[in-house]
Amino acid sequence: MRIILFTGRGGSGVSTIAAATSVALANAGQRTLAFGLGSGLSDALSLALTHEPREVAPNLLALETRHGDDEPDEFRDWLEDLLDWRGVEPELADDLAALPGANQIGQMLNLAGQLEDGGFDVVVVDGLPLEQFLDLLPSLDAAARWLERLFAPRQSNVFEPFVRMFAADYAEAGEEMLASGRELLGRLADLRELLTDPDITSVRVVLRPDATAPADTRESITALSLFSYACDAFVVNQVLPDEVRDPFFEEMRSDQERALDGAQAVAGELPVMTDTLAKTAPAGLEALGPVAEALYRDRTPADVLHHPATHSFTGRDGAYVMSLTLPFAEKKDLAVEQLDDGVAVHLNGRRAVLMLPPEVESREASSWSFEPPELKINFGG
Repeated sequence: MRIILFTGRGGSGVSTIAAATSVALANAGQRTLAFGLGSGLSDALSLALTHEPREVAPNLLALETRHGDDEPDEFRDWLEDLLDWRGVEPELADDLAALPGANQIGQMLNLAGQLEDGGFDVVVVDGLPLEQFLDLLPSLDAAARWLERLFAPRQSNVFEPFVRMFAADYAEAGEEMLASGRELLGRLADLRELLTDPDITSVRVVLRPDATAPADTRESITALSLFSYACDAFVVNQVLPDEVRDPFFEEMRSDQERALDGAQAVAGELPVMTDTLAKTAPAGLEALGPVAEALYRDRTPADVLHHPATHSFTGRDGAYVMSLTLPFAEKKDLAVEQLDDGVAVHLNGRRAVLMLPPEVESREASSWSFEPPELKINFGG
């Protein structure tokens, strides 16, 4: 199975590129699910979509999630049951579910369910805007971390602050509630593992052809590397086509060329694909096919288009080293924090918690060094 996640700044055309990729995969005979986290996928396909998969073409199903009271949400329902059991006002569940990162948990559970039960060859995710997508990553990391600590045998929870309030009573009552919470959070941890497996999941970032493209490329590469998410391509969308020769557009073309050159320079070996600006936004199955053909050309959309460096852990003679490749990071922006069962790496306001192998869990990090682009954390013998 392959998972391809698309993200990018608002207005960059993420939904169009995700939909076009889905159509191309289905046309190639692969059973494909287009999974929308917002409302753009239905517009791109020119179809009304709900939270349930709908067959929209041979080999292609699509759904779209919206976080609202009228949509099933396993996490919100669990919170309401939990708080009702505790005699707390049920409206508090909505407040807790709206916490940063947590308000996407129901959608992530929906995605996990489709991956488990759908029998798809490829799942294409029309993702959140770039900043929200990057904020989602530590939430899934936290889910994996707290499952190891709170719920045996896989204890953890992205919702640790309020789950702690109830944990003491779990041993005496609410066993069904505990089992339900463990099951939900366990599925999130499994999803996190799938999304960080570079052979299964790739992130593709859609860029606008303007001055933000190089900075967005740099930020995406660095943040995704920090959280072990594999970026395998960038798409610069809405580029002026060659046939537009009106002098009125000369300045725009010059700006776009600088943006494209800047993004390519930052991306290095990562593919930077381009799609041209159309008179009207491509919408519908017939219009999306040519978009994918022009975008991927001689590439196969389902392939892993680039294999980035991954985190590694090595041991020799009782000494262990954790290595992280963090392109474009600067030492002044880095900090390493020792935790009871891992280390936290802080970079540019983001915090990634890295779990340690069993043989190193009881050891403290003795030192760390950063020689761009590699961060090394040493655990002495």
